[in-house]
Amino acid sequence: MKTKSTAIILFILLVFGAQGQKIKYKNLYPLLEAKNYEEGIPQLKIFLSDEKNSDEANAHLQMGLWLEERFLDYDVVDDSAALYASGDSAVFYLEKAKTLIDEKELKRNDEYYQSFFRRDLRTGEFGIKVSDVHLDIEKKVEAINTRIADVKEMHRRVVKVENNQKAAMDDYRALTEQYNLYNSLLIGADEDAKSKLANIEENGRAGVENARSVQELADKLGSDKYSDEPTLKNIEQYGVDGMNAANLRSGIIEIWNFEEWAREAQSEIMGGVALFKTMVKNYADEIRDKKAKVKNSQNAEIGEFPENLAGQFEKYDPGSTAEKLLKIEMYEARVTKKVDLQLNPALMDSSLIGSQLAIFEEAFADAKEMKLLVESITSDDLELAKKKYSDYIESFFQKYVTASKYITDMQIWSGRHVSWLGDAVEFWSAKNRWGVDAENEEVRYPLFMQDAPEGGFMTMGVPVKTAEEIVAYGADLSNKMGYVASFGPDRVSKWKLEFELPGTEAVRYESDSIPTIAGSESFYIYNKSSQENNFVVVSYTSSGQLNWGTVVTISKEPVDFKFDELTQELTILLYPEEQLPLDSDELGYVVIDRTGNAR
Repeated sequence: MKTKSTAIILFILLVFGAQGQKIKYKNLYPLLEAKNYEEGIPQLKIFLSDEKNSDEANAHLQMGLWLEERFLDYDVVDDSAALYASGDSAVFYLEKAKTLIDEKELKRNDEYYQSFFRRDLRTGEFGIKVSDVHLDIEKKVEAINTRIADVKEMHRRVVKVENNQKAAMDDYRALTEQYNLYNSLLIGADEDAKSKLANIEENGRAGVENARSVQELADKLGSDKYSDEPTLKNIEQYGVDGMNAANLRSGIIEIWNFEEWAREAQSEIMGGVALFKTMVKNYADEIRDKKAKVKNSQNAEIGEFPENLAGQFEKYDPGSTAEKLLKIEMYEARVTKKVDLQLNPALMDSSLIGSQLAIFEEAFADAKEMKLLVESITSDDLELAKKKYSDYIESFFQKYVTASKYITDMQIWSGRHVSWLGDAVEFWSAKNRWGVDAENEEVRYPLFMQDAPEGGFMTMGVPVKTAEEIVAYGADLSNKMGYVASFGPDRVSKWKLEFELPGTEAVRYESDSIPTIAGSESFYIYNKSSQENNFVVVSYTSSGQLNWGTVVTISKEPVDFKFDELTQELTILLYPEEQLPLDSDELGYVVIDRTGNAR
């Protein structure tokens, strides 16, 4: 670099020398001393271009000082090429001057070196010493060389920052292409992906270190560019942030914080994800063990899919094929257990209609859920799941030739169970719709809500409906009486109570459960077709005792019911409380006391 720059300067000087002007240095020096470089430098170049002046020490010194000043004025970022050239030329002329300045030069031309006139600290005498001149020149040369080295190092560091960012970005982009979602990266990261993450972190760290070195060098060089603290941009949106290269040529250090992103990703993989995968493996082992037991008619508590594991799937892998596979195993185990005759003896007693229906309904619901999950899994899903959960998936399918064979088998299994369980539910549902009178098996009560009478009965309410018991109330239109009855798991009546209906000529009933005295149940029936005795309130116990059935006349359909826990009285409101007709003879409410008397 020095040889090339020097040759350029000498060429320029030769061009000026071709003008053949005769310049006397003693006339030129005052211009240079006064720093009138606009006039002085062109003449100095012409002067030095003459070979006869090649040993003019002060002329070389002045050229070096001028070039040094220019060197210091150049912008270390935008004018680096000119800075290097002027710095190298300044060093050339200063070192040349140093070789020419000796005692003879100082004695002959001492007026040119008055800036070096100083007091000797050892002798106390004032004067100009060759050693002082040489030392000043050496310091200038050293400062120029140091500044050139710092500028070059600063630019090298800028390039390093760009290279660090590019290397990190290349690996980052490769990860986004392989794993389109961040969670997919966390769950499925193989050794190659982990290696890329480590490289991203290292290049990110090196990039930050180099960026800070650039800033420190810029401060040292007094540059207004690169002098601000580096800006580290966080990667918050995976696959969007971190995809564009850093541009540092403008003098601003703004880079992606790949180090932090990669460190957090690796931490999550080694921490939360590792724990999550352990949970997956543990539950897989657990559910397989339980499934094996129930297939051998051994009891095992299957339960629901663990909430904490479901939460982890939602966090790391929503809609995961692995979660579906685990649930398929769970549903298979639950269905197998529910339809096992040894584990559910109720299935062997055909009289237990409610129990049979409850068991088959639960098994049918599980089989349908299982079938939906199986049908939602594709071959591509399985391949992706293998990458994410290699340990679990490989052991999961170890008894199958291929993973897709497992899916095919589960499709057949779930399809068959949905079919026959659906038939069973339909069969037992039909039986569960009717209750038989214990005293007369030919009398059948509808155990479902009706809009119109059927078989002489109209059921208006079913306040209790379990496998063990159904309680229904309504109207027996054949004897024009109301009834409330309890039917056991065989759907034969355990007890039956009768009460007076509020009119039977026309049937337009409204009914519902209402609050009543402690330990009892209550409901009302309102006959909208009758004007007199059109409302009945019935209170009964769960053991089959009728507390009372009170019939009253009301002018309109009730809007609300209020039960007083203290007095045990029921108030039937025909108007909202704030609209009760207090100043008229119109009935606004009816009160029924704890014994069933109305007032």
